[in-house]
Amino acid sequence: MTMRIGFFGDSFIAGIGDPEGKGWVGRVCERAGVTAVNFGVGGDTGEDILARWRREAEGADLDRIVFSFGANDCLLTERKRIRVGQVDRLKIAKTLMVDAARIAPVLFVSPLPVAGDKAATTRIGEMARQLITFTRLHKTPYVNIFEAVNAAPIWHDEAMAADGAHPGTMGYELVASLVEESPEWQAWLKA
Repeated sequence: MTMRIGFFGDSFIAGIGDPEGKGWVGRVCERAGVTAVNFGVGGDTGEDILARWRREAEGADLDRIVFSFGANDCLLTERKRIRVGQVDRLKIAKTLMVDAARIAPVLFVSPLPVAGDKAATTRIGEMARQLITFTRLHKTPYVNIFEAVNAAPIWHDEAMAADGAHPGTMGYELVASLVEESPEWQAWLKA
């Protein structure tokens, strides 16, 4: 029976902007020979994911769970406030790590940059760095690819040619390759 991995997150999990419809999740799972169950929802914050993940996971018969979110948390509202504050973002991450680990082995993948919003991308980078300590503390494998993605011209070029946030095929291929090559992903997949 093929391993089933549930991916919970935002539009980057959903693969929005990829004309092939695979995103990074589809590419990683296709090459690993596992089944992706994609629970990515465009616009979702960590609060949204926390509110829905358990209901979606129950009955999905998942062998592994991946979380990747944070870009939407770091955007500003119409009132110029950050959608989800720093303390709340970390509390949400902790709750997800602890609760989901009771169902299946959990992996976190860093939030990804928003090419068209430098201030938000700075906040997203801070969150990615803070998750290093948090995931270690809770013994949760963490694939931190934020800096590599943010430094890649293809990610920014494709996103800016589209909606300012979501890349196309090559941007998602970049993320898939970075995830696949990470020792954390490889060890977690085999565990």
